[in-house]
Amino acid sequence: MYYSSGNYEAFAHPLKPEGVEGKQAYIVGSGLAGLTAAFFLVRDAQMPGKDIHILERDSRAGGACDGWDYSQLGYTMRGGREMDNHFEVMWDVFRDVPSIEDEAASVLDYYYWLNKRDPNYSLCRATVDRGKDAHTDDRFNLSDKGCMEIMNLFFTPEDQLQDKKITEYFSDEVLNSNFWLYWRTMFRLRELAFRPGDEALHHPLRPSPGRPS
Repeated sequence: MYYSSGNYEAFAHPLKPEGVEGKQAYIVGSGLAGLTAAFFLVRDAQMPGKDIHILERDSRAGGACDGWDYSQLGYTMRGGREMDNHFEVMWDVFRDVPSIEDEAASVLDYYYWLNKRDPNYSLCRATVDRGKDAHTDDRFNLSDKGCMEIMNLFFTPEDQLQDKKITEYFSDEVLNSNFWLYWRTMFRLRELAFRPGDEALHHPLRPSPGRPS
C-alpha cells in the first residue's frame, strides 16, 4: 500500500489481474458496500459478471437503501443519505454507471445536469408551519442533563435496548431540544420502541453535519 496525490492514478485503468477468469467472487450483503465491491470487480478487475455472486438474506436488495412503499407506512427508507462533493468513491462509481434515464450519459452526468437545472440550497436547518424558518440558530439546545441522557443511551449494551421506548431513556430535556427536532425529522422517528435495525439504536450520537452542540 502506498499513497499518491492528484488524479494521475485515479484516472488510469489498472491492468487485468492474471487468472481472474478462473476466479469466483462471493459478496455478503447487497447494500451499498456490496454493490460497490461488485462494481469494482467488473470495472477494475475485469471479472465477468457471471462470476460474481451477491448473497442477501432479505427478500429485496439495497441494504439500508431499500426504499419501499409499505401499505401502512407509505414510502419508507431505513437510512437517510446525503450527497457530498467529496464522496470520491461514490462519484467514481457513478461516472461509469449508465443512467437509466439516458443510457448515453452516466449517473454522475445526469445527477450533475439535474442539479444545475434545478439547484437547491438552503442554510435553514428546520422549518415549521409549512416552510417557515424554525429559527433554531444552529444550536442543539441540549442541557447538561440532556447530554447525560444521550450518553447513558450510548453506553447501554444493545441487548438491553430490546422492546424499550425512547421515553425510557430521554426526558423532555432531550425530546424538547433542537437536537431531537433535527434527529426525529431526519429519520422520521417518533416515540416508538427500539427495534433491531433502527437508526436510533445503532447511531444514537451521529452528529448533524456542521452543527455545534
